[in-house]
Amino acid sequence: MISPGSIEQLLNAVVIEDVVGDYVSLKRSGSRYKGLCPFHDEKTPSFIVSPGMGIYKCFGCQKGGNAIQFLMEIDNMSYPEAAKALAARYGIELIETGNRDDDEYREKQKVRESLQAALDYAAGFFENQLHDEVEGKTKAMPYFKERGYTYETIRKWRLGYSPEDWEAFTLKATKQGYKSENLELAGLIKKRDNGSFYDLYRNRVIFPLVGVSGKLLGFAGRKMSSTDPAPKYVNSPETELYKKSDFLYGIFQAKNAIKKQDKVYLTEGYTDVITLHQAGIENVVASSGTALTPSQIKLIRRFTPNVTVLYDGDAAGIKASLRGIDLLLADDLNVRVVSLPEGKDPDSYCSKLGGEAFSDYLYSEEQNFILFKAKLLLSECGDDPIKKSEAIRDILQSVACMNDALKRNAMSQELARVCKIDEALLAAELGKLLRSKNLKNEQDFIKEVKQLTTASGIEFPREELTDVHQERALFRILLLHGDETWDENSKVSDFIIKEIKEDNQLLFNDEMCALLVAQIKFGVWDKWPGQSYFTQHSNADIASWAAGVLSSGYELSSAFADNFIHVKKEEDNFKNEITAVFLYLRKKKLDNLIKHYTLLLQDPETDVSDTLEMLNYLNELRSRVSKDIGGVVFTI
Repeated sequence: MISPGSIEQLLNAVVIEDVVGDYVSLKRSGSRYKGLCPFHDEKTPSFIVSPGMGIYKCFGCQKGGNAIQFLMEIDNMSYPEAAKALAARYGIELIETGNRDDDEYREKQKVRESLQAALDYAAGFFENQLHDEVEGKTKAMPYFKERGYTYETIRKWRLGYSPEDWEAFTLKATKQGYKSENLELAGLIKKRDNGSFYDLYRNRVIFPLVGVSGKLLGFAGRKMSSTDPAPKYVNSPETELYKKSDFLYGIFQAKNAIKKQDKVYLTEGYTDVITLHQAGIENVVASSGTALTPSQIKLIRRFTPNVTVLYDGDAAGIKASLRGIDLLLADDLNVRVVSLPEGKDPDSYCSKLGGEAFSDYLYSEEQNFILFKAKLLLSECGDDPIKKSEAIRDILQSVACMNDALKRNAMSQELARVCKIDEALLAAELGKLLRSKNLKNEQDFIKEVKQLTTASGIEFPREELTDVHQERALFRILLLHGDETWDENSKVSDFIIKEIKEDNQLLFNDEMCALLVAQIKFGVWDKWPGQSYFTQHSNADIASWAAGVLSSGYELSSAFADNFIHVKKEEDNFKNEITAVFLYLRKKKLDNLIKHYTLLLQDPETDVSDTLEMLNYLNELRSRVSKDIGGVVFTI
């Protein structure tokens, strides 16, 4: 256990906005800093860092604490690991006293520390083999020099070499006291059928994989000869420390440049990143040749909303990766692309042009992703109208991913010109795609509001939730449409029941609705029993209630029909109504949260800044909920 005095000394030295700023793009807001929370998905910034108090706080998911707790949460560290990492950063010597009486905790911490120590030792071993051993200096160093890497670049990226001998690293590491099982868990060696071990990266140049915090997570080993039949790369397997879907190569070295320039270049390979950095283009990272994942996109969003994707001059490869770009658009990132000449990649073309000329090329050649995709797909259609219609529909799928209505509209107009198609027809087709997408967005928003209200820890008074019309509407839809399809994996009843079960603070005031909710929460039904279960129920009250709910309805005003105003019928729009009902029920909880924090302002011991910040965030959410609810018109 680390002594309290050491922890106090450490936290007094820590500059929390610098620590958090390594992971989140922060903007000053008065005496504090504000940004998007790294712990949950959100569109409205609710994450605050207060330098004066040395703390962070998210008003959305309610997570908060000091710099130690931040590192524990974001890097999955134990308390001692986080404290030691900060102490090393600020040159503070920690004093440890006693031991924590928790065997499981200590064992888990010991394993993680052992894996980290093994990786750190391996990095030193690989570097030493490259710089100090004859084999590395004669085989691997010329490979790096041929790529144009300077000595400073090789050192900066900690590049290395794993010898050709099958057990060079294994024997050296075990001789130094590292256990074979830990080396295997760290992804450094593999076991043969006879129980002996061999080096995973043998006879390869080594690229260390460094996380956003600067910690070594794993390695990539690249073969040096194009005639070698072995795979081009041998990459670190998933370990306790390394998750491929969460990783972007170069993010630690690039993050400051990304924040400064408010833009990131996204490439595929390690060598692309290193060559561009050496040429002075430092705001560049690589997805390591894999399709983009939500976690990687979230990592990008921490530092900038502006992404330029660099494509090799290979049409087939470009087409294969287009779908992943839609994920960037859906996460509100501004996406542009640069397509390099045929046969070129960022590494080779930057080396050919030089840093300044290549930077000018990127600036002059980058274009909006949607228009780039349109030109690419339409160029393959020729005069075939079927192929053209399929290409346009594919392009519109990307436009529908954009959340900004003004950008979407401007892009739709430009597409009509590029595709030489009637703008109204294009808008109608886009509208179909947007209706499906909006349903998914509202479901995500339901989750965001649910997370806020359940994380608040505040009990909501039942007497203030008096409107029962929405509750009855929900169960009417459940009775009428429970067996219909919600999405590819579930029915309408599955979604409604899941929402009710997962939110203990979702209160229902109608007596019969509350009874049915209780049956759902306590598992009276193994699965949705169907409409007849209620209409034919032995309990006369339930049967009568079901009959009444099913027979109730509304008539469309003749003014709508007389003026040819189209209003969606329930059978067309019941999914939207379900999401609106859940938003309405949670809006009541937002109202109560707003009342709660408004009353707190009257308490002289309340932190006024934090409370006002929370109220601003709640009111922004409430406005969006009200807008979403108000935008839905239903008839029965």
